[in-house]
Amino acid sequence: MSDVNINFDVKTEKLLVQQGIDVLSSHQSFSITETEWSELKISLDKRYTEIATLLRYNKTKDESIQRLSTEIQKYREGFAFSALKPFIYALIAMREDCRKSIRDIKQFAIDDEKVKKYIEYLISDIEEMLSNIGLKRKENLITINGKELSMSNTPKKISEENVIEDGKEDNSIVLTSNVEFKNISDLMEYLSLNETVIRKTIQDKSIVDKTIQEYITLSSRTDAEYYFALVAPVARQIYKLFDNVSAKSLTVVNYSDVELVKFYHAILDDVINGIEVILINAEITIETLDDVFDTQKHKLIKTIPTNVEKLDRTIANTYTDCYTYDGKVVYQSKVDVYKFQQINKGEENHG
Repeated sequence: MSDVNINFDVKTEKLLVQQGIDVLSSHQSFSITETEWSELKISLDKRYTEIATLLRYNKTKDESIQRLSTEIQKYREGFAFSALKPFIYALIAMREDCRKSIRDIKQFAIDDEKVKKYIEYLISDIEEMLSNIGLKRKENLITINGKELSMSNTPKKISEENVIEDGKEDNSIVLTSNVEFKNISDLMEYLSLNETVIRKTIQDKSIVDKTIQEYITLSSRTDAEYYFALVAPVARQIYKLFDNVSAKSLTVVNYSDVELVKFYHAILDDVINGIEVILINAEITIETLDDVFDTQKHKLIKTIPTNVEKLDRTIANTYTDCYTYDGKVVYQSKVDVYKFQQINKGEENHG
């Protein structure tokens, strides 16, 4: 079988040396057979296939780490509030509606029929709120968006073989480049050794990637458990409040005139106070702000002119409370604000 002669001139050798390849430092030329060339080509193909696979694993690993980072970020940004947000906003709206109804009772005269209708509307509003949140109840079973609140999700355990131990001795072989090859056998041995190193590196990367995937799965399952753990007690508290108010409303037939209005007022107070307890348990802080206008905590409804300078930017009327979670405003207090306007004597006389 004929030989394939491979000759390197001085210029080529210098180029190879500059690139860190010292394969022909002692030999200006050597020849290999076609069989050896075929074996070399197969070995090179395998080597670069392994390298390409390694690169793909690196890409997958980076994507997995990014996904894991996103999962962790949820907890930094307040997973609890995110899970309870629909409940919190619905309860705040209901509480403020009831507070407005109490103000209306004091301001406007209402007859017995209207009071009874308002009580019916109140019960209907609570039922609508439950539906909008996704809560349903059949006998003693409460579901949210079709899932039982009592269901438990057992987190998937991470396989011990996939856990990377800190301080574990690294026995991996390092790829080498400055190797002197005297013959084709040396070159083949070098390639074979590097293929082994690449395969081991890929295996290590694969284990890391699999472990990351396990943690992502664990995080997802923990999210479900954490979500139900947060939502279940709030849902039960809302239904308890609903049941108490519904039962109390059935006794409306026992009241009339002034006593009926007081009865309606008491039911509204029950809803307001009951919701307040639920919100506080969900770590919501309720503030009544009556001092100077704060752009962060107040929502301006309208300005009221005043010629008293010290009243400028102070609160004239407060319509709702301010609600915060972990120091952050989740619902601004709606207010009217005084605005100082200088009125000269000519304008006063004209008025």
